[in-house]
Amino acid sequence: MWALLLLALPVSAHALSDTEQAQLDEIVSLLEENPKLIANLNQSLQKFVEQQKTLKENLAARRDWFESDTHSWIGAENPEVTVVNFMDYNCPYCKKLEEELQKLVAAHDDVKVINIAVPLKQQSIESLGTNSAVYAMNVWLEQPQTFAQVHELLMKKRGMHDARSLEKIAQKTGTEALLAGKEMTGKAVAENYRAFVELGLRGTPAMIIGDQVAPGYLPYPQLEAMVEAARAEG
Repeated sequence: MWALLLLALPVSAHALSDTEQAQLDEIVSLLEENPKLIANLNQSLQKFVEQQKTLKENLAARRDWFESDTHSWIGAENPEVTVVNFMDYNCPYCKKLEEELQKLVAAHDDVKVINIAVPLKQQSIESLGTNSAVYAMNVWLEQPQTFAQVHELLMKKRGMHDARSLEKIAQKTGTEALLAGKEMTGKAVAENYRAFVELGLRGTPAMIIGDQVAPGYLPYPQLEAMVEAARAEG
C-alpha cells in the first residue's frame, strides 16, 4: 500500500525545502497514526494527478488561442510572463482584481495580462440583445483606441450592468454603434466560455499564470509572488 501511495505522489525536480519536509513529516506521522486514511488518500492523489495531467494537456492545446486577437490585453507585447485572466464585467471580485492587475503591469514591464471575458452572470440584456462582454469585444476589435476607457468604465460600475449602464458608457465614449450584438463576437464569447469549462474553471476571476491556476481574487503580494515563480520557472 505504501508503494502505491508513493507512486501517486508527484516526483519533485528539486530537494524539499525545510517547510516542505516538515509538512511531509507531519503527513507521514498522521498516516502512521491513522492507517485507514491511506486508501482514501491514495485514491485522492491518483485523481489529483489525473486532473493535473488533463489540465496540462488542455492548457497546451489552448496556448495559441490565448493569444487570439479577440482577447484584450495590457502590459508587455513580448512578455516573460503572461497572466491569462478569465473575468466577468458583472463580477465584483473581477473588478477588485482589476486594480491589482493594473498595478502589476505598471510595476513589471515584462508582464502581459490577457483578459478573457466570460459573461457568467448575464448572458444577454434583452432590450439590447447583447451583454457587456460582447460590447467590450466589439470595441476592442473595431475601435481599439477607445477600449481602455470603455473597459475602465465597465469595471467601475458597481453591481450588474443593464441596458441603461451600457448605453451611458457607449454615449460617453462614442461607441453606440458597437452596442449591437454581432454574430462573430457572439461566437467568440461563446468560445471563451467553452475554454473556461474545458480548463475546469468554476468561477471568476480565474487566472492562469505559467502552468498554475489561481481561482478567485488574489491580493497583490500573492499575485506578484506567483508571477515571480512563473518567471523563475521560465
